[in-house]
Amino acid sequence: MKKLISLLLFGLIQSAGFSQQPQSLTLDSCRKMALEHYPVSRQTGLLTEIHNFKQESTQRGYYPQLNLNGQATWQSEVTSLPVNIPNIEIPSLARDNYRISLDINQLIWDGGSIKSQQAMDFATLEINLTEVEIENLKLTEAVNQTYFSILILKESEKLISLAMDEIHSRLSKVRAGIANGAVLPANADVLDAELIRLEQTLIDIRFNRNAAIYRLNELTGLNSDATTALTLPEYHDLPALDQWQRPEYQLFDLQKIQFDNQQQMIGLKLMPRFSAFSNLGYGRPGLDMFSTSFETFAMLGLRLSWNIWDWNITGRNKSITGIQKQITDTRKQAWEINQRILLNNYKQEILKIENQLAADHRIVALRTSIAASAAAQLEQGMITSSEYLTEQNALTQANLNLGVNKIMLQRARLNYLTTMGFTK
Repeated sequence: MKKLISLLLFGLIQSAGFSQQPQSLTLDSCRKMALEHYPVSRQTGLLTEIHNFKQESTQRGYYPQLNLNGQATWQSEVTSLPVNIPNIEIPSLARDNYRISLDINQLIWDGGSIKSQQAMDFATLEINLTEVEIENLKLTEAVNQTYFSILILKESEKLISLAMDEIHSRLSKVRAGIANGAVLPANADVLDAELIRLEQTLIDIRFNRNAAIYRLNELTGLNSDATTALTLPEYHDLPALDQWQRPEYQLFDLQKIQFDNQQQMIGLKLMPRFSAFSNLGYGRPGLDMFSTSFETFAMLGLRLSWNIWDWNITGRNKSITGIQKQITDTRKQAWEINQRILLNNYKQEILKIENQLAADHRIVALRTSIAASAAAQLEQGMITSSEYLTEQNALTQANLNLGVNKIMLQRARLNYLTTMGFTK
């Protein structure tokens, strides 16, 4: 029994230890969770549901249409015959009339309007789904920027903390030199002041980091914190300029297709329409207007409806949709220009950072040697703390530039890929 209890306690301790380990996240997992969590993604199913209802409603235009009508009227005067025939009584019409009827209309041919409307509804669905895809791409871009902001802030926090550790180490040695009378007390004050300044910088970084983490949690539905480890993604191969995959291209094409559908729908307004109808009813009078009794009645027939002249309204409406189609082309051209400019900016940024990184490595190596020499001179009392901090801060800045530029290079490459439409 004691052995069993010991095993259970060991298991609890182990599980507690594992639960305290920092969670690790990747950019791909954050983007996937954002698409699942963010409300915009749920519009896909809702829009499809709306489309299905519309299709069903439009299809039922082929079904018979039933209308129940009823009326009761009284009139001040009725038709009468102005003759008198001996020994024959001519009945007079009733002034009050009553009728209830069931009217049935069955479409035979509508010129293709229903099929055209269904095509328009389908194109509308495709446009709406593409707009959701564009919103999802914007969400992906927001997650990208937030994720890399956290990486940069964490890297800055780590490097500044290392610089503070180095200054703390030097401060201990300076205080030992002060105790021995080899170093002036003012040197310790200078180092203390620098530590306070760096602590203020850390406070600012941590507040910005916490704000970025909160933003990432809202976008993804996660519950990450400052201990959550974020993996730096790496991108190497960049696509050629002719490999665009942005959903905006599809949106512009779908909008032009929709204008074509509208033009076709407008033209169908001049097509003839055939339908059959029936009228079943009961009332007084029935179909015999001279009858004064309640009777049942029925009527069957065919109906033709044809707008043979509309004063060229149809032609003008077609011209309007044609102009709207041209406007869509101009919007597409303007969008392409802006995208090429943005893509070139990212390309130049990539080249700039790659060159900076090559120099950063050499600068860090030189600054490390210079700072080490300054630290030795400070311990020997050959230079002041201010002179030492000049070299140490230069090293800290060099390390910051190197660490941050490594992250910014991957961010610039990711921005290039996202602008091209590559999100996986």
